[in-house]
Order: sequence, then C-alpha cells, then structure tokens
Amino acid sequence: MGRFYGTKIRNGEMAIDAVPKLWKKATEKWLQENP
Repeated sequence: MGRFYGTKIRNGEMAIDAVPKLWKKATEKWLQENP
C-alpha cells in the first residue's frame, strides 16, 4: 500500500496529507527508498 499511495503522490493524483493515517508511515518510507 505504501507503493500504491507513493505512486499516486508522484503522479500528482493525491497529496501526502490525503493518505490514511494507517498507511502514512509506509508511504513515507516508500517515497524515501524510491526517489
């Protein structure tokens, strides 16, 4: 799910603030590991 939300953020479809709290840490980790 981190990858799913990370990809949407990269594509400009959503902002990090829109990510559910449950997946926020995983998404931030994915974004750091995949510049």
